[in-house]
Amino acid sequence: MTRRSTSRSTASTIASPLYAMPPNLTRPLRVVLVTPGHIPVWLSRFLQLAADTSWLAVSILPVSGASLPKAAPPAPDVRMFLAFDRARRRGANAMLRPVPLRARDCLTLATPVAGDAATAELKERVRELQPSLVLSLGPRSWSQALADCASLGCWDIDAGLVDADWAGVSLLRPLVEGSTSTEFAVELDGAPLAPWGQARTIGATRHGSFGAQRDTVFRRLPLLLMRMMHRLAADEFVPPNRTALLRQATARPLPVGASAVAFASTMSTAVQWQFQKGRKVVPWHLVLCGSKQSIDPSAPRVVPDAIVQSREANYWADPCAVETDGRQLIFVEEMWPDHKGVIACVELIDGTAKRLGIALEESAHVSYPQVFESDGQWYMTVESSQLRRVSLYRATDFPLGWERVCDLVTGRVCADPTLHFQDGHWYLFATVSEDGNGTWDELFVFVSKSLTGPYRPHPANPVVSDVRRARPGGRLFRRDGKLIRPAQDCAANYGSALVFNEVLSLSPTHYEERPLSRLSPDWAAKLVACHTYSASETLEVIDARGYPDPGTPSLEPIEPPAALRISGNPVAEAMAGSASAVPVPVAPVSRAPSATPGRDSPQQ
Repeated sequence: MTRRSTSRSTASTIASPLYAMPPNLTRPLRVVLVTPGHIPVWLSRFLQLAADTSWLAVSILPVSGASLPKAAPPAPDVRMFLAFDRARRRGANAMLRPVPLRARDCLTLATPVAGDAATAELKERVRELQPSLVLSLGPRSWSQALADCASLGCWDIDAGLVDADWAGVSLLRPLVEGSTSTEFAVELDGAPLAPWGQARTIGATRHGSFGAQRDTVFRRLPLLLMRMMHRLAADEFVPPNRTALLRQATARPLPVGASAVAFASTMSTAVQWQFQKGRKVVPWHLVLCGSKQSIDPSAPRVVPDAIVQSREANYWADPCAVETDGRQLIFVEEMWPDHKGVIACVELIDGTAKRLGIALEESAHVSYPQVFESDGQWYMTVESSQLRRVSLYRATDFPLGWERVCDLVTGRVCADPTLHFQDGHWYLFATVSEDGNGTWDELFVFVSKSLTGPYRPHPANPVVSDVRRARPGGRLFRRDGKLIRPAQDCAANYGSALVFNEVLSLSPTHYEERPLSRLSPDWAAKLVACHTYSASETLEVIDARGYPDPGTPSLEPIEPPAALRISGNPVAEAMAGSASAVPVPVAPVSRAPSATPGRDSPQQ
């Protein structure tokens, strides 16, 4: 068997489910959408998601002559800024653009709605569909008339979610306040009762354009609505009112002078982007630490022992530390000038870093190796989002020979998949691009009784909806009796910091965590990011983007030249074995047993 993977290069197309089937559901949740002939793009995307869902059945009842509701316009200065932003970013406003209903999705209504007779006809048509819930996209009188047509009543979609001109104007606030993250939530207002049924997410703020900021947020709106429907189907909440207003939550009014501040913010971001786009890409490198001071997840601080940088590749990142038979190994993503990532293995030997070769190369980019042992056998998962799958690999000739065993998740763009074993179950953590959105915000968990699957979606999915701590940043580990999940803060930029989260509850039915601390790359003046942490018995390693302090010891790696990058090449291996290196003493870390990562997992 060769040392590169023999798996097929075609992307997987059958999509693994992201949400558990609602329990005790005897038939799909039936929803009728009463709407004008045009709907915003985000609602069209919701209908597409619903069409691919077995637990939800949506029928569309268009009303001739009706139009989308309009929101109240903001202050004149804000309207001027929005007009300027639209002229500057003509491609924005994509999610609120009205699009016609497709005929094959519709149950047509023969006569226009006009007066009481039309309302009676509308009620009759809705009752014929026997809905559990009615969604109304029209005047408030519709929801009042249709509330008795469904067992769960009627939700009226607020104009602030559909008006192409003024919807989501409050999303200017993060730009005005300079916040790196934007919270967006929808809720049901059943006044006079308090709002209920909320779904929320926190994403990165788009400071360069309000149009891009609004599109990014509204791209998540169909996902939030789907999650509310899932909770409704699972009987997680019961509507207290026959009618409710589906609206944006926490939509605070803008402060005085918001338009001027927003203008300054967008122009400043545009200038910075123009300045940075021509600059050289800042590289990633590995930071070895722990012998002087171990990283405390409750109050992390990095005191580097040494750094390791590749001489031939663009960079090494995503480290995974492994120790076996007295060997210190670090599996890394190795990025090459053609922008294709492979998995390489580096061994620390007597103060040197020897690149052993490529452990895995696929037809597309791979990164984020997670290597572990289970029942005496070495396994590995990697990120292969371009192939739309998460695969399990087994070592045939450790550490460089691997074969693909099976696919754990298929048809999904998953970032940084991380396996963890606890109490007889395997848990697969990954952030997922659910509907073309990014892979920074939403953390999903999949559960299996067997390492090779099948993996089913966790009932609490997504378990984290926060760009500041969702994306995995290394394998889970135990420290001082706590189960810690490293994660990335991607709010300011990709992998800008590490966040250590304490897992409070982990079972096939429940998940809960809380953030413990945030590790910024401030141990060196010219670092801008750090996003992966890994520890073995005697070694701690993180990656960092930027330039280390000049006084930091550096391990010059022993590695073959770039032209002979393919592992298994005897000439390259001979050159690697004979290359010179500058040894830098790195003392082993003395670590207490409680600090061993994944202590209760069979891979340790």
